[in-house]
Amino acid sequence: MYSQKGELVVSESLSKKILYIITKPDLGGAQKYLLELTKGLPKNFTPYFIMSTSGYLSNELKTLGIKDEQIFFVPMTNSIVDLKTHIKSHLDTLKIIKQIKPDLIHCNSMTGGIVGRICGFLTRTPVIFTAHGWTFSGGYSKAKILFYKVLETFLAIFTQKIICVSEYDRQIGIKTMPFFKNKMVTIHNGISDIPEEFKKKEFSKDELKIVMISRFCPPKDPYTLISAVHESNKDGLNIKLDLFGYGEELDKVIDFITKQNDANIQYRGEIYDVIPLLRNYDIYTLISNKEGLPIGIIEAMCAGLPLLVSDVGGNSECIRSNGYLVKQQDIADCKKQIKSLWDNRENIFSLAHNSRKFFEEEFSAEKMVVKTFRLYEGICRV
Repeated sequence: MYSQKGELVVSESLSKKILYIITKPDLGGAQKYLLELTKGLPKNFTPYFIMSTSGYLSNELKTLGIKDEQIFFVPMTNSIVDLKTHIKSHLDTLKIIKQIKPDLIHCNSMTGGIVGRICGFLTRTPVIFTAHGWTFSGGYSKAKILFYKVLETFLAIFTQKIICVSEYDRQIGIKTMPFFKNKMVTIHNGISDIPEEFKKKEFSKDELKIVMISRFCPPKDPYTLISAVHESNKDGLNIKLDLFGYGEELDKVIDFITKQNDANIQYRGEIYDVIPLLRNYDIYTLISNKEGLPIGIIEAMCAGLPLLVSDVGGNSECIRSNGYLVKQQDIADCKKQIKSLWDNRENIFSLAHNSRKFFEEEFSAEKMVVKTFRLYEGICRV
């Protein structure tokens, strides 16, 4: 429940400590998710944070007034075979839990989810886990996928609630772990609204300006998008594509762009504050092989941009007469949807309006925060 000032109102008897655990502090959807929860946290909830190192998340938390003594750094790794680091992660986290005595642990990401749930069980602290896309839903060998399915099923035993950021992920979770169906709940990601000055007002007439902002890593597929735009331009369309981002495949992406020899396709560097940038483009695109429910898509909807996104994960739950879905790794289909956007530029205002309206109805931070804190309230009262 929100007060007239927009603050979440909960019972004063629920003065509690919450420990958030996440693997990496890097700029990403899970990190922005925690920032939104922190901004909406009621005054009688005290948050603490564990992450592997300092970085974007810890810096942003400090701007929100989180003190140094509320942030802890624990070495964590996503490597399955690095047992030494995994053991240290658990031992250090156990010490922190005994020190601050949280009433609830809310863990995120793969390794953060492992550490949080095992340590929660050992200290008898209730745990919520947010699955920002299941680890076992693709992108690994069959042996690894089986391993992660067994691991997640085991960890679900120690989890009071599992938040799925899309209904797609909840259904995958239920299929894989049917005995824990009642523990899974869908809460769509949400973000705070942006200033009016950053919302899209005008669109291009003789060109189509597309932007993709991403961490360039194996789940992402900028190569299909780049190829589709290049082929569209060779057919006489005037499509301009700018890519922003960082990641382990950045050099590969830049090399792929260079080989196209298309002046309309450019890598523009890293960017941390995407909101002021979005209004400069006509279409927001995210072409991927795997997703949960990307914060970037919601930011684009908030800014009033039409979408062109891969039909993977929860992306389809963000499409409602506000853009197009692209088949996974299908250059021809991506090119087809770009052509549809080009041919219907006179209707782009309608797509933009629908994006903004859908954001207001389903993906606001207020909706996400209220649903999440209802879970907190229910668990903390037990």
